[in-house]
Amino acid sequence: MDLIIAGAIIKDETMIEKAILSAPKYNFDNKYILFDGYGGTCQLFKDNYQGYKKLISIKFPDFICIEFNENVYFREMIEKVCEISGSERLFVIQDDVCCHDMDLEQMIIQMNYVKDLKILCFPHMKIPYTGTHWYEPFDDTFPLPFIKSHGFSERTFICDRVNMLNICKTYPKNNKMNKRFIEFIYNTEMNRSWFKNASYDEKEDYWKAWGVYFHYDILHTHLVGKRFKC
Repeated sequence: MDLIIAGAIIKDETMIEKAILSAPKYNFDNKYILFDGYGGTCQLFKDNYQGYKKLISIKFPDFICIEFNENVYFREMIEKVCEISGSERLFVIQDDVCCHDMDLEQMIIQMNYVKDLKILCFPHMKIPYTGTHWYEPFDDTFPLPFIKSHGFSERTFICDRVNMLNICKTYPKNNKMNKRFIEFIYNTEMNRSWFKNASYDEKEDYWKAWGVYFHYDILHTHLVGKRFKC
């Protein structure tokens, strides 16, 4: 498994360090920091971002830093690292997220018992059995702590690398949010009339390409990083 920290230009530059330090203690194959490109025109912001990236690379020399020349957003960054990595799974953390404590070695053992699990995400709040606008739980793996769900959060998750690469390459970038983020692909589909009127089996057929579960007990804290837009 590889550890992925997904970063971009951010107003609070201490957040990425909190994200890195919150990662579970585990012997990862490789550890990457992804730096999205700056898409603005302000030279001062651009220069500051360059300095920020250099500082983080010095502070965390055990990470491989990948810098993007253009502002490609989360989806394309993950697609790129899926192509570069050779690991079976990726543990992804966005740069304004803190993971909660977890025993990752034990969790991997548990995950290996669930053959159709391809994405395991950690929500920011307990998900009620009735679901939310972002999560639609429909089955569980009791006594294991994983809940099947339509919809997921990409702030922090574990994924099957090859399947995630296939998702990024297969599903269309048919609106601004789907182009930027992976989670919006699923959320967009959940808001379509066919999905709302679909049977349980029809919805599950769509789910099978994703294999989404969330952990019902382990959460994350969203630090709500603000991005520079100019």
